[in-house]
Amino acid sequence: MTFLAVQTVLLGCLVAAFPLSAQSLQMNTVYQCRVPISLKVLSCTGGNPNDTCQVQVYNAGRALPVGRSTYAQVMTLLAQCHVQTAAEAQAEKSSAVAPLQLGGGAGPGGFKVGDTVRVLFNGWQEAKVLQVRGRSYFVRLPNGVEVSKEWPVEVRRMGKLTAEDHAAGQYDAHERVQVLINGRWAEGEVTGQQYNMYTVKVPGYRGEFDSDTVSTTPENIRISTTPAPPPPAQRAAGQAPKPGYTSCAGKYEGRWESTTGMGGMRVVFRSGKATITEGFSNLGEFDCFLGDGKVYFYKAGSFKPYDDVYEINNDGTLQTGLGAIKKMGN
Repeated sequence: MTFLAVQTVLLGCLVAAFPLSAQSLQMNTVYQCRVPISLKVLSCTGGNPNDTCQVQVYNAGRALPVGRSTYAQVMTLLAQCHVQTAAEAQAEKSSAVAPLQLGGGAGPGGFKVGDTVRVLFNGWQEAKVLQVRGRSYFVRLPNGVEVSKEWPVEVRRMGKLTAEDHAAGQYDAHERVQVLINGRWAEGEVTGQQYNMYTVKVPGYRGEFDSDTVSTTPENIRISTTPAPPPPAQRAAGQAPKPGYTSCAGKYEGRWESTTGMGGMRVVFRSGKATITEGFSNLGEFDCFLGDGKVYFYKAGSFKPYDDVYEINNDGTLQTGLGAIKKMGN
């Protein structure tokens, strides 16, 4: 198990009041992170950053496969945990051996037998709770499959998440959040989840492969408290996107295709609208405008033009990204 895998399993450790120092690392001592996750370091080859350590992670007292991480990575993780207390150890032990609740007893998150919840199984889908055991929920999916799912990573309530759900590390797609990047909180939006790793879109951020998204665990995410940005201005029907731009209506009409006779490039102009097909892709209908000696296309309501701008050639043809096109029919 790599460090990333261990970090994924950790379910987002709570930040301890006093970060762990290298001198205070205790081997074979259980450290408590965000419930229900705990861990202990079994051994290390040394105390240098690139030395390796064996780490045992527990989920509600149940041991997961032993992983190996660098000493520096282990210390980073343990700085967000603390030595498990006797009370925490007893609570973890009770959770691991908790009997099945077949009656009305509620489990973590407040769910009980008979409730309908969402579970992470090829995406989020509804399921009915059949049994509750500690932090595990045994549920039946709509297709009849029965599986065991762990709260809080794989089980959550139907409908809108609450502040308590967020505190447990649960976030839904499209929720506005703040994400910790390089020691600073940035505004973003949750776009996806893979087990305990969330993908957050951060406007203006540039990460690997020039992406504006970051993948991280719940301890690096919190709900945004800043006001939502106003919705983008909408262009009224028939409104020119810029001063001086005029509609294509009456100037470009009919079916336009490649001047070479090759298929795959077609634009049908109708009363200021243009339906564009490039290759095997139907790009849909756009509002068509003339400006700066070029032909521009805009989605309804948008002030941002489509990437492909057509230049007007001297012979009356239009120069597209796939070559020149001319009127072929009405």
